[in-house]
Amino acid sequence: MVRKDRKSSTTKSDINQQFSKKSSDEVETARFLSNGLFITEKKSTSSTPIYLKENEKSNLSVCLENEVNLKNKNGFSEDSAQKEPAQIEKPWGYYAIIDQGPHYKVKKIVVYPGYRLSLQMHYHRNEYWLIVKGEALVTVGDQTFFLDPNQSTYIPMQTFHRVENRGNELLEIIEVQNGNCISEEDIIRIEDDFNRSEII
Repeated sequence: MVRKDRKSSTTKSDINQQFSKKSSDEVETARFLSNGLFITEKKSTSSTPIYLKENEKSNLSVCLENEVNLKNKNGFSEDSAQKEPAQIEKPWGYYAIIDQGPHYKVKKIVVYPGYRLSLQMHYHRNEYWLIVKGEALVTVGDQTFFLDPNQSTYIPMQTFHRVENRGNELLEIIEVQNGNCISEEDIIRIEDDFNRSEII
């Protein structure tokens, strides 16, 4: 006859430990929710040259200084989204700001057929791209790949990236920016088809 082990009886200290764990889990959840829309991810520095890292502090000061001016120029209120976002024209297409708040911004980006954005990086924000229409040729770090509608990718801060429209129709992207500074000033251009400066 095989003797079955009895379950150990639950003690008062066991119950206290379970409640303590639950409390710490709830604290972590509250902390995550209070930090904003996304969890801050580690910076990707694998492909970032040293000279770019040295420019990071000066870039932040320029970024913060111009962020308020940019919001006023776009006629956008931080408290509420515009009913009809203004289009900001670019040589490759245009974008419109759909929504923004502390540490985040949501854009609709439209790229004309045969055009591409500059190869660029950001010191102070991460980006998420969701393809809505068309086919995108995307470069993130040392990887290049195609994305179709309903597919997305994540771009960590300090990672080189670019998107290109090689199709015959408009390429539409929803971009979500998340970081300490979401100004358009935080763009470091590495290559550009339109000979624009390194920091716009």
